[in-house]
Amino acid sequence: MCEISDRDNYSGTEEGQAHPAGNPSPYFGPTLKLDFELEMATIVGPGNELGKPVDINNAEDHIFGLVLLNDWSARDIQAWEYVPLGPFLGKNFATSISPWIVTLDALEPFACEAPKQDPPPLPYLAEKVSKNYDLSLEVHIKPVDHKDSSVVTRSNLKHLYWTLTQQLAHHTINGCNLRPGDVLGTGTISGP
Repeated sequence: MCEISDRDNYSGTEEGQAHPAGNPSPYFGPTLKLDFELEMATIVGPGNELGKPVDINNAEDHIFGLVLLNDWSARDIQAWEYVPLGPFLGKNFATSISPWIVTLDALEPFACEAPKQDPPPLPYLAEKVSKNYDLSLEVHIKPVDHKDSSVVTRSNLKHLYWTLTQQLAHHTINGCNLRPGDVLGTGTISGP
């Protein structure tokens, strides 16, 4: 469990730029709007050679396992820089993962059919078997001065539109090589 107090530097740096609505000018300082996104991440097992894409139907062989991932965001800094740059400093300071890796073998009892993709994916992402995992995910937050926690988000890995194997294969399609231990975040897991 991560505990954050008002003494902590939320942004990961001493200074970040934000421009709150109604303020005449931007300010520099730690974020006042720390947020996170609930994700999972693939931990790469065997990599691939530079310039050699991973075939979609062999992609599972390149996945060692999965971890929980929280993608932290400084939403006030992100809002200021979003136009014209897109997210940059608002997302470059922290990502946390669970301290354990769960192998795909251990997850096999939870395997389920992935959602139907419409439109169908391009041929290099068309899998013979398209699967996800039925894993319920939720986040509880308990402020330091509170007795109880509150659930702030719930989802399930089975709702991923792009399967873990599609994400891995797509990452390599332009010749990018993966190395053992690389971490590939799924992106925020939304519901149906």
